[in-house]
Amino acid sequence: MDIRSSDDRRREYNGVVIEDFDLDFSLLVVDADDLSRLRFRNCTFDGSLSLVGSVVRHPIDLIECSIVHLDLTGSTLEHNVTVQDTHLGAEDDSITCLTARKATFERSFRLERTEISGSIEFAGGTVEDWLDIDRVTVDGRVHFPNAHVQHAQFIDVDFGDTVEFVGLRAGHLAFERTRFATDPTLDEAILGRIRCRPAGDVTWSFRGATLESGRLLQSEEGVAYYDLAEATVGPVDLDCSAATFDRYRFMRTRFDGFHFAAYRDLFRETGWTLDEYAGTVPAVSVPDLELTYLEAKRGATADGDNESASAFFVREMRLRRARYGEHARNPSRSPLDRLDAATRWATNGFLDLIAGYGELPERIVGATVAVIVGAALIYPAIGGAPYGRTARDIRLRRAWCVHR
Repeated sequence: MDIRSSDDRRREYNGVVIEDFDLDFSLLVVDADDLSRLRFRNCTFDGSLSLVGSVVRHPIDLIECSIVHLDLTGSTLEHNVTVQDTHLGAEDDSITCLTARKATFERSFRLERTEISGSIEFAGGTVEDWLDIDRVTVDGRVHFPNAHVQHAQFIDVDFGDTVEFVGLRAGHLAFERTRFATDPTLDEAILGRIRCRPAGDVTWSFRGATLESGRLLQSEEGVAYYDLAEATVGPVDLDCSAATFDRYRFMRTRFDGFHFAAYRDLFRETGWTLDEYAGTVPAVSVPDLELTYLEAKRGATADGDNESASAFFVREMRLRRARYGEHARNPSRSPLDRLDAATRWATNGFLDLIAGYGELPERIVGATVAVIVGAALIYPAIGGAPYGRTARDIRLRRAWCVHR
């Protein structure tokens, strides 16, 4: 291959077998006078195709190739890199056959119609334009922790092992008709826009993540669960009804622009319940539930949905009463603390009964009417005189005074 040749054919490997193609020299720059592609077509790499630590200023195409290990660790690829109709890996699918740890793709990185018999390691990698993985099968694990991508899409991808995107930063991230052998992890990710439409049953973990916008959709062939515990959720659309709302988990979830008003009828139908989740999770403490409804109340208030905010506030206060009850029954606490908790529990219950914590004014009216009617019924029973007897006593009193 002569990258300085003006003949494109001299920039292409076609139908050759290569033991190792190794350019892993620090600060190596692969450059020429123009931007013609470096193309490997129908090539077999019995070892590694390695560009470790290199800077490549040409587009690279790997088409219909067989490569045991593609290693781009620490490299800088200034133009598009395309891997198409290619097989990566060997018979031992436990090896890592695509490594792009701390690599920088200044344009796009595309994997299309490719079979990966092994794992992908992309820790700390950066793609400044598109990461496009389309019609790809991955037998091993996929590891994208702390990667940065501007746009990423996984379309018709079949993952055969663990998939991890912990700490991923993405302007746009989409999963369309993607199958998972194990549940994917996107904890602590920061996503400008997210779109998920998986194929088959799956549980997505977004614990501690930030979802600024997007859509979380249900699978056409199974059930998709979304764990949004401790996440920050913006104006994200949920594909659910009252019967499927429990596929979305809210626990200490913060809301930043979420459209509560759009789901008011659904909340009303489910009794304003956020903590029911059909997926498998550890037991949740009462304080965590209380904070869950506190955050929901704040989010609904910010959205201008006063009805939802009021209902969430009532649930928050009832959970606070349950917390007081737990403290009052806890033998490890001091007697004074238990007495204080019992007093707070009783006061909280009284406010709920009388006024629904100020959110149910009809209870105040009902309580007022009950007091008036009750007093009218109780007064005679405790010795108060009826009207007729009182008038007779007055006449007798007057007659006695006149006689004197």
